[in-house]
Amino acid sequence: MEIAYVYTKKRSEFGPQCNFSDHPAELHVDILPDTSLAERDLCNVTVQCAEEMSEHERFESESRGVKHVEGGGPKDLNPEDMEVTIHYRKKVKKDEHYQNTIMQIAGVSAINCQTSKLVSGVVLLATVFH
Repeated sequence: MEIAYVYTKKRSEFGPQCNFSDHPAELHVDILPDTSLAERDLCNVTVQCAEEMSEHERFESESRGVKHVEGGGPKDLNPEDMEVTIHYRKKVKKDEHYQNTIMQIAGVSAINCQTSKLVSGVVLLATVFH
């Protein structure tokens, strides 16, 4: 089924060309509102029992902020005193247990980064060749 219509008339047979012009708006009718009709046509309706319209349960979430401050040191260490904090950091960084922990975390992080790159590459190839 073709949805097209071919005009067989010449342009001159359509009539004179339209000349549109821009002019300011004109007010032809001014009907003032009737306040008695507004009171009659109220739309507020309340129902006690209504059918639930959602197909899924609603998940309520809450946004909370957390103030991050330096801590984890001894109770007598004041985190606002920079000299003492820097001294404690240097002391912890020299600890052998701390160094081993950082090396383990670095190894796991490197593996995770490589895995992430691999997955991204596979997804990219799948989208290119699909």
